[in-house]
Order: sequence, then C-alpha cells, then structure tokens
Amino acid sequence: MTYENYIEETTNNCMSVLADCSAGQLLDVEYLRKILWEDDRVTGVYSGYCTSVNGTAAENIKEVLFDEQFLTDFNERNMNMQEVMAHGAEAIDVVARCLALKHISIKKLVEQERQRRNKKQRDARCNSVRV
Repeated sequence: MTYENYIEETTNNCMSVLADCSAGQLLDVEYLRKILWEDDRVTGVYSGYCTSVNGTAAENIKEVLFDEQFLTDFNERNMNMQEVMAHGAEAIDVVARCLALKHISIKKLVEQERQRRNKKQRDARCNSVRV
C-alpha cells in the first residue's frame, strides 16, 4: 500500500469507530483522538496489529517503506527504522496507520458522521410516513 492508501484506509476505519460513538462522545474531540489512536480497527497500537487489515502486513508495507511522505513523517518522530523493523512487518504497518492519523481531520470526520446520522433519521421518518 502507498502512504495515501494508508491514509484513506485509516480514514475509513476512523469512520467505522465514529459510527459506534454516542452523540455526546462526538462532541469531545480529545476523547475521539484518544479512542481513534487506541482502537485496533484504526491503528493496532494495543494488539500489535490492525484488525481491519486487508492482506498481510508484509504485503501492505512494501510500497510505504519507500514513500517520501511516510519517511518524512517517520523521521519527524525521530524513530529508528531498524528498531521498528526488528518487531516485524506488523510494527511498520501499525506505525504507518498511526502516522496516517496526522493527515486526518477528526472534526471533518465528526461532521460527516453527524450528516450520515441526520440522513439516516430523515430516511427513517420518510419511510415511516409511507407505511
């Protein structure tokens, strides 16, 4: 996967997590940052692998390892590639997903989730009126 693919997939995984949040939770951006960072569907930080991986981590990291933007983000965090790679392909996969969060606007995702919920409510009301 390219880094752009990681960002896109991580965005989709964030949306899945936000769909499970209550309306009140969607108001607390700091809480959302924490749960998106911690949820294994998004990053895999706690378990060591992302539970929503398409393909294997070894397949996924082939392209990202040479992606200029990924390497820039990686180096900004002062990480050591050899040390991370010593933990296997899953570690690079998790790091790529964590770094991808930097490029995702949580506020925009929350707004999209609110719009999705509003549309779902409107559709449900329209369907109940027809019945």
